[in-house]
Amino acid sequence: MRAACVALLGALGCQGGNASGGATAGSATPAGSAAPVAAGSAAPAAAGAAAAAGSASAGAAGSAQAGAGAAHEISLTSEDVAKVMNPKRQAPYSGPTGTLKGRVTIKGDPPPDTGLSFPIGKCGEAAATYGRLFRVGQQNGVADALVTVVNYSGYVPEREEAEKVTIHGCAFSKRTVVMSYGQRLEVANLDPLEPYMPNLEGAPFMAVLVAVPQGDPVKFYPPQPGYYHLVDKLPKPFLKAEVFVLKFATHDVTGLDGKFEIKDIPVGKVLTAALLPAIDQDVKREIEIKEGDNTLDFELNFDLKKYNEKPHTKPSP
Repeated sequence: MRAACVALLGALGCQGGNASGGATAGSATPAGSAAPVAAGSAAPAAAGAAAAAGSASAGAAGSAQAGAGAAHEISLTSEDVAKVMNPKRQAPYSGPTGTLKGRVTIKGDPPPDTGLSFPIGKCGEAAATYGRLFRVGQQNGVADALVTVVNYSGYVPEREEAEKVTIHGCAFSKRTVVMSYGQRLEVANLDPLEPYMPNLEGAPFMAVLVAVPQGDPVKFYPPQPGYYHLVDKLPKPFLKAEVFVLKFATHDVTGLDGKFEIKDIPVGKVLTAALLPAIDQDVKREIEIKEGDNTLDFELNFDLKKYNEKPHTKPSP
């Protein structure tokens, strides 16, 4: 994994350093050492099934999803999740909370072209999503930035059972996905005709999952906190998203406007961070959360010359 991703996940992988006796943020295990196993087992099975998936029907998808049911379904209420997310078995925090809102912007050089090619006609959104190194919207707002808050007092549970991602025009709805350990990942196909074969690399591969046009979402259950890749096993190598499974619930990912919003943060001093995985760059800020709305903006800087001078090894799940 790239340096900033390792550093940020190493520091923020656990919500810690709080008055309730958790570990300090810096003592969290880096994502690289906590990375899920068995990713290599996905390739042989996927290669054999790719041709058949191109003509997948709703019935085939149903049987594929049923086959995936053999995988261990992790939930927010399972004992394995509780040991990681709430090891001291604290009651959910019920004191005063604040909401953190803001924008992540970027200055400097524009994002370079990725050099990727996209099918003409049916993949209308792919070029806009993956055609450049990162996505920039109006007023320099940057999309797909991961924003986190840690080092508060108390246990804040995740309220949503699933993190949802859609596919349309050969593009995922986001290039960075963040979720809490215990959530499932649901991937739904919004296209009227085009099938997809999503796969979560880094999680045990149990069956071929076909996301049929406008059908039920396929579901994935990350087996532990860490770093994963969401990909498509049909011939669309550009269709990817980076997935971060964290040990706390206070996080968000920016849209094209660069905006984020994180709710239910216990009041007091906290550590915040914004990470743009595409350029392996993060910014950290310590602030005090007050009851009600709080505002904080982050600014990243992209220097194309410096970026090109650094080695860029794609992270492996």
